Amino acid sequence: MNTVTVRDLVLGEGLPKICVPIVAHTYAELEAALDEIDPDACDLVEFRADFYFEEDFPALERIREKIGNRPLLYTIRTKEEGGEIDLSQEAYEARTLAAAEWIDLADIQLGRIHFAASRSAVHSSVVHRLHEKGVKVVGSWHDFDRTPPTEKLILAVKQMQEEGCDICKIAVMPENRQDVIRLIRASLQLQEQEADRPFITLSMGNLGRITRAAGNFTGSCITYGMAGKQSAPGQINAGLLRDILRALS
Repeated sequence: MNTVTVRDLVLGEGLPKICVPIVAHTYAELEAALDEIDPDACDLVEFRADFYFEEDFPALERIREKIGNRPLLYTIRTKEEGGEIDLSQEAYEARTLAAAEWIDLADIQLGRIHFAASRSAVHSSVVHRLHEKGVKVVGSWHDFDRTPPTEKLILAVKQMQEEGCDICKIAVMPENRQDVIRLIRASLQLQEQEADRPFITLSMGNLGRITRAAGNFTGSCITYGMAGKQSAPGQINAGLLRDILRALS
């Protein structure tokens, strides 16, 4: 499997890297969230722009100043994708591309990649346009209601690979422990057979919490640890998560 290097961070080798999401509505909340981050328990930072009520650019500039050389992941999750905002495809792409000056990675939902690729030939894929700006793409596929069959999970990752995503992410909601086991088995299949680049797999909620600390076993290259507010159900405090990952290694 290939690795992906973002600034000085190598994804796809060694321990899973801890991404700390910033969840803030205002600039004041943003400052408070940045102060919550433990540098020893943070490899990269995610700005959840769908939670943010103010203009992106001052926030991005401040985050970049505060986190130094750590990679910055930019994510807009719309309401239909389990997030906090309604945006058209055009507005979604425009806002993400405008952030390229400050960010290193952008999280793009698979459905939006397909939509962009199916438009007129005069429009380049959003993945291609981000690559032109030097931004790597985390393709993502979520199911906040259930855990689909293994075949569907594997297919989603294959589609993201075909679309040129640098990292492929699937996150699902378990209804029982067997769902969590199925997600782990799908991760092992990706690691051993299907994935040719780094991937992220997560089972959400309390039932799936074990998967957030199992990346060294499953091959998942990034896990999300909270510092303050969580951005998705089941996230573990980043400092505790670092201790668990080190212990399990």
